[in-house]
Amino acid sequence: MKRIVSLFIAAFIIAGLSCSGAMAKPEATEFRAGDFSPSALKSVLVLPLIYETTLPDSEPFLKESAEQKWTSLTTGNKTRWPFLVKTPQEVVKAAAFVKGVEPEPMNAQQNAEKALTLAADYTDGVLSCTVTTIGTGVIQHPGEYITKWRYEDRPVWRNNRWEKERVSIPYQEYKEPWNEGYTKGAVKLELRSSKDNSLLYGVNVSANTGEGLFSDAPSLSKHLQNVIENAAKRIPVK
Repeated sequence: MKRIVSLFIAAFIIAGLSCSGAMAKPEATEFRAGDFSPSALKSVLVLPLIYETTLPDSEPFLKESAEQKWTSLTTGNKTRWPFLVKTPQEVVKAAAFVKGVEPEPMNAQQNAEKALTLAADYTDGVLSCTVTTIGTGVIQHPGEYITKWRYEDRPVWRNNRWEKERVSIPYQEYKEPWNEGYTKGAVKLELRSSKDNSLLYGVNVSANTGEGLFSDAPSLSKHLQNVIENAAKRIPVK
């Protein structure tokens, strides 16, 4: 009896782990130029997140949380990189200092655009991350018969006497059609030379995360943060 209970608990735990809502293994397509050496770059301009898709309005701080994650992984983590990472504001201020003038008041988007025009003179590379997909979907699972097991005590002739033995008996049970929600996200990350715009390193990362055994699919904000982090941590540092 104890063995049967132990097997049931083990199967239950395994099922829970296999159906958990943790991000599924992302799909990644990478490119690295043959002669690219991160240590050869002295400084890199990090652009704000770029969006090639419309962000759903179901989560009010989706954009802010994604940009906070991108910043924390790049300019907010300077010790990770073999080169100096610079914000657009820092590049614009450096250019103004060289010219002996005060930088013009600009918003974040204007700062990024201005810094990009100055990148060739004040940096060696430009790092960008573009959100290409973020949203939810539904997988429609058809009805199906699944095999389950029940247990019975049955008499067995053994050692010249009748003994009771618990045996497992399979049976079929119909599972109704059901829908599984999931969260999807994808980003494109590029590190380009600021001198000739050639691609030094690039990666496309996408991932879908479904509902867990005891949980819903992750929020858009959490999922997008995870995809951004996965992409950023792939950037080679040596």
